[in-house]
Amino acid sequence: MSSLETSYRSFNSTDHPLRAGKASVAAAALAKPIGFCMLPVMIAALVTMLQGFYALGYLLYGFPLASAVALGWTWLRVRSQIVEIHISNDLVAVRSLMEAASPASPLVFKRLIDVDFNERPARITLGLDQQQLHPGLWPEWNLVQQSLHSSNATGHQDEVRNEPSISFSHPTTTDTTLP
Repeated sequence: MSSLETSYRSFNSTDHPLRAGKASVAAAALAKPIGFCMLPVMIAALVTMLQGFYALGYLLYGFPLASAVALGWTWLRVRSQIVEIHISNDLVAVRSLMEAASPASPLVFKRLIDVDFNERPARITLGLDQQQLHPGLWPEWNLVQQSLHSSNATGHQDEVRNEPSISFSHPTTTDTTLP
């Protein structure tokens, strides 16, 4: 492949929203966390009612607290779960679940700094950002690995290390006597 040719690959995970809008993606992602967070509130209210006590306090304070935790959990998840990878030579762009939803946000290509497939989940470093990839969510996982490895190798072979040598000299201190 000549240096003027460009190679471009695109991969989608199984959680990719396809043409779904941002609101429907957020609502679908909120379903499990809201159920998980509301379960202790509902159990506490049920036990309290079965004992014959007043249970409205659990619902009055527990529901907003559980909703806030579920919203925070969902917000972090839809913004950090990578569902789309675009590889162009030594540059890589990723989109999170929310960014890939319709209308999709523009791609921001960054240099691939490091790839670590020994960890689970796998980790890639793009610029100053570290992303996690869960192998079970990528149907073409072996091809994703190969493409990222070749992109990482391409990016590092182009770098030339012409760093100037810098030496820091510390001035010697002299004793001075103050009047």
